[in-house]
Amino acid sequence: MNNKIIIGISIAIVIVIAIITFSLTQNESIQEEEQSRFSGTDEVSSILEKIKEDKIKNDESSNPYVPKQREWIQSGPFKIDRSEYVLGEKIFVNIDQLDKNTKGEMIFAHKTNSTHYYEYKKIKFDGSKPQLNFYLGFTLNPARGVCSSDMFVGDWEVVFAGTGFENLKFKVKDQIIPGMEDQYEPVC
Repeated sequence: MNNKIIIGISIAIVIVIAIITFSLTQNESIQEEEQSRFSGTDEVSSILEKIKEDKIKNDESSNPYVPKQREWIQSGPFKIDRSEYVLGEKIFVNIDQLDKNTKGEMIFAHKTNSTHYYEYKKIKFDGSKPQLNFYLGFTLNPARGVCSSDMFVGDWEVVFAGTGFENLKFKVKDQIIPGMEDQYEPVC
């Protein structure tokens, strides 16, 4: 009988030791995994440092960037979030309950002079299909002849071709969000 008790206790001890050993090895492998996952912290630190420097530079500038409040300019079911943007900001376009029979194109056009416009982007819409809200940003593109930020600064309109909706007008100011200056360096 004593042998059975000793064997039972021995088995229990072996099981406990096995569980503890397994836990310790799992803990070590999790720690190694976490260390390898965060080994790029120098890169993260440098990005955070650049953000801090850009904020200080913005705060100390004579014309600091402060995002304008959203004001939602509307034409029919189409809305844009502001009447004025700076380079680096994206235009948020909201399409609110588009009639299923309404189809056409949204044309984002920059007014180049009193009679001409440059068509920057065309986006089709079709009320018979689900429509999603979206953001539109301004990027330089030498293939399309957009070589400098001068192409973006000034008066713009969103034309709703194929509909009777009025154009939405907005302006892009000659100001760049701090930290994004390199994205608007001339490319051609």
